[in-house]
Order: sequence, then structure tokens, then C-alpha cells
Amino acid sequence: METIETHPKKGSRIVKTVIASLLLIAIVGITSYFVYSNLTWNPALIVHISTGVNESSSAHIITNVTFEQSEVIYKGTEAVPTYPEIDIMVRKGSLLSSPVSYWAAVPWDSEESSGNYTLTIIFRETYTPSIGDILIITIKQVSVNGRIMNKQTAFYTWE
Repeated sequence: METIETHPKKGSRIVKTVIASLLLIAIVGITSYFVYSNLTWNPALIVHISTGVNESSSAHIITNVTFEQSEVIYKGTEAVPTYPEIDIMVRKGSLLSSPVSYWAAVPWDSEESSGNYTLTIIFRETYTPSIGDILIITIKQVSVNGRIMNKQTAFYTWE
């Protein structure tokens, strides 16, 4: 009777490594799917502000404001004050109503004669803009000592 000696094949080690790698990739893929499938996109409003200086009085002014609707994944928080800054608060329908957004702010270089700034307005969890909502946007330029140097009101209709 003949005895057959079995030797481990080099190929079986490679096959096991490939199978383990594919399982690891599958587990990471499935986990990523479940994590990212539960994320919700929240509406946001991107505000682009241009600033300048009034020629007659040398006072700082807001020269242009444009809006862009967008969506974000993360939840909002209030901005930390860093004076001087440009800050924004959004209300719906009336200046007397409670804010529907988190306070957004961006550092402002008050030494520059002009500048362009972009702020992202994140809405509170209790409010989702609907088509036709009129948003009242209060924009303030605040000096180094916290004094309001310029205050403008803009209106935006959610589309």
C-alpha cells in the first residue's frame, strides 16, 4: 500500500489571505453603509458678504449680500464670539419672532477697506424651511470692543 504524504501548499495560504481580506472589506463596507444611510441632510443657507468703506464718512459698510441654498450633514452650534466679526441671525416672518437659525459669525478684518466673507447658516432642529418662507436676516459688523458698527437687514424667500 502506498502512503501519500500531504504537504501544505503555498497556494492555500494565499487563498486564505485573499478570503480574509475580502471578508474584512465586506465588513467595512456594510458598516459604512449602515452608518451613512442614517445621516440626514439638513437645509442650510450660504451667505456671501462683501464689505467696503463709505467714501464720504469713512464708515465701514456692507456693499453686497448674495445667498445660495445648500444642504449640510452636521448639526449646528452657536458661533463663539471673536471680535471684530460679522455675525448673522435668521428669523422667520417677523423681527419679533424667535431665531430659526444658530448664530453664525466670521472674523472680520476691520483694518481692510474691503473684503469678502462667507457664512453658513444652519437652521435649528425645530425648523425646516419650506418653499415660500420669508427669512429675515440680521447682519451686524461688530468692532473689537463688541460695539455694533453697522447693522443691515436682508430678506430671502426660500425656494
